[in-house]
Amino acid sequence: MPWVLLFNYIISIVFATTAFFLNGFLLLSIFYYKKITVNPSMTFIYWKFGADLFYTLSLSICISYYLLMSLSANFIIKNLTFWLVWASTSIGSMRSILALSISIERVFATFIPVYFHKYRSKFPNLLVLCIILAKGFLDQYILFGFCGNDIDAPLECNGIFCAVNSCYNSFYFSSELGVYFVNGAFSATLFFRFFIWNYFSKMQKNCIISRATRIALLDFFILLFFNVLSSHFVNNLRIVNIREVGPLTVATKMFGFVIEGLITCRVLFGGKLVSTFVATSNSLKLI
Repeated sequence: MPWVLLFNYIISIVFATTAFFLNGFLLLSIFYYKKITVNPSMTFIYWKFGADLFYTLSLSICISYYLLMSLSANFIIKNLTFWLVWASTSIGSMRSILALSISIERVFATFIPVYFHKYRSKFPNLLVLCIILAKGFLDQYILFGFCGNDIDAPLECNGIFCAVNSCYNSFYFSSELGVYFVNGAFSATLFFRFFIWNYFSKMQKNCIISRATRIALLDFFILLFFNVLSSHFVNNLRIVNIREVGPLTVATKMFGFVIEGLITCRVLFGGKLVSTFVATSNSLKLI
């Protein structure tokens, strides 16, 4: 096995495992050790920690299996690649919808704070959960129904492209790209509001950017730089042979998860982080 492939598998596992423990640490600190006060307005953020926990765990197991396959054919189990890919893509797809929900909520909280705080409690979190689960069920229908995918992955298969058919591959990547685009539009709106609009405004006042808003923006920028742009760069780097170096995009994505987890810990444990931005009315604490 090429040493570059071995190195890529190992760092991918290390990053995924580290991200898994970081999200587990955050959840334990919030709900078990009570070191962080539970904030009802951050419910979706807590859900994201849970989704990231299972997503990084699934990818860690998946890459570990790829590593074992590369070391010896004795570790190959028929169709195990399919089930590992199925688990990680299903969780990842629902996580994308959750991240989009967080961005939408933050936009409403920022641009119409009075109405948001007045009517947010009337919008049940269960509805968002149902939408997320509906996306998961839709993926299963497309995979097994519309695309008619058979559970028959080649023994040497070590990725999504050979684990599922081209029909579902096209649907999965197209739907993920669509969700990323919409999420990017809402996140760009938030970024514009806090760092561009306020900068050029003439009336400047101090205001606190909520933790939920900072985490939402952080998640988008991590997604942009360590997933979307890195995938585009790797896919267009013709000198890269995936069979020899392995899934580089998984390594970069998991590295992004580690950075996000570390910064999130800093945000939640670092006390009140005040950001100065321009407002046209009295200072407002965004919750």
